[in-house]
Amino acid sequence: MALLDLMNVRNFKMALRNVAKRGLATTLRYALSDLVFDLKYQVDTINTVMLDELDIASPNKAHGRYYEGTNVFIFKEVFSQIEVDAPNSCFVDFGSGKGKALFLAAEMGFRKAIGVEFSRELTDICRRNLEIFKRKSGTKTEFEIIHMDAAAYPIPPEANVLYFSNPFDEVLIARVIENIIRSFEEAPRDILVLHLHPQGNTAFVAHPRFQLEREMAYGYVLRLKRHE
Repeated sequence: MALLDLMNVRNFKMALRNVAKRGLATTLRYALSDLVFDLKYQVDTINTVMLDELDIASPNKAHGRYYEGTNVFIFKEVFSQIEVDAPNSCFVDFGSGKGKALFLAAEMGFRKAIGVEFSRELTDICRRNLEIFKRKSGTKTEFEIIHMDAAAYPIPPEANVLYFSNPFDEVLIARVIENIIRSFEEAPRDILVLHLHPQGNTAFVAHPRFQLEREMAYGYVLRLKRHE
């Protein structure tokens, strides 16, 4: 990722929007954390991509959000407030885009990180980023990148940390919840759900099966617990 790649009208407009919303200091903190990450690993995760710029065959395209990579500072801040046994956990990012959350999970030492993305172009970028990240980081994390609609993804029994950074709307989240509960009933285990930047999406917090553990400025931390 070259600095010149970031100097475009869309990024400038996004920066102005964030300054108005969060203030200059917070916007600079977020932007710097992303920039340092991409420069450190020489990956491309920052630039925003609108869905209408992508060739997506899924009928659920209308329920998706535009691509904006997980912010490094926010990701680390959220995980600093919860207990996760990363070396014995499988992290799944729904709407994984260019892969940033997967790489951050690897930095935390997750045993496995799975990305589910319905855009072929973003999946291809993610796979290129992944090869670079693995060379640069020497990570031991096992990765699986899946080009699939999240609503059709059968959640594996090893998956126990599920990450949603505003990837799609309440309609599609509801379908994914059905898959989560199906996987849970087939293989009972504690499942941690992080739903960040929900923007009014209450699919998880309103669902009776999920226990709200923490509400923070960035979103919700919930858990689906097995009965002892």
